[in-house]
Amino acid sequence: MRGQILVFSEAKETGAIVTEDGQRFLFHTSEWQDLLPPERGMMVSFTLDADKRTRQVQLALPDLPSPAVSEGHSTRAAAGTAAGHTATAAPPFALRPKRKPVITLLALFLGFFGAHRFYMGAWGWGLVQLLAVPMVLGILLALLPPLGGLMYLAAFGLILTETIRYIWMSDAEFDAKVRTYQASQPGPFSFFW
Repeated sequence: MRGQILVFSEAKETGAIVTEDGQRFLFHTSEWQDLLPPERGMMVSFTLDADKRTRQVQLALPDLPSPAVSEGHSTRAAAGTAAGHTATAAPPFALRPKRKPVITLLALFLGFFGAHRFYMGAWGWGLVQLLAVPMVLGILLALLPPLGGLMYLAAFGLILTETIRYIWMSDAEFDAKVRTYQASQPGPFSFFW
């Protein structure tokens, strides 16, 4: 289920969630599954046990637009719905869970080729970095070696700065930044910093 935190008290370690249809559920901090502390106004997802108590309360990912069912797949989708199963599409790559060690290693070893940008779903910047940066640097190194060398050092410095930023970022800060990044519906030229 999805809802919004209506109120939360740190002293009592409890809060209340209101769903879109107006139902209210109480939750305890022991059921909170996220690194960020709960706050009033947060959109959350949760499950209910047999006694209608909340379980596994966590920040909710943004709603994804549902793809229109094409004519050729309508019978298959109708059959799945009739059987009680709903077909869900996998979320776009940019909205899938991200891990700090993965992006750090990608930036460290393959950062010059934009691998960490592809990982975050910014494939536009990834392609620019994969194709344009080595080509421009190669041309500059061939025609104007001093300027090409300086540009190469600048590109290397930017990648190294990003990698060091990922290393020094705490896990909680990284997760918060990823949630903010994903909530903004990132496109091919989004920038994760």
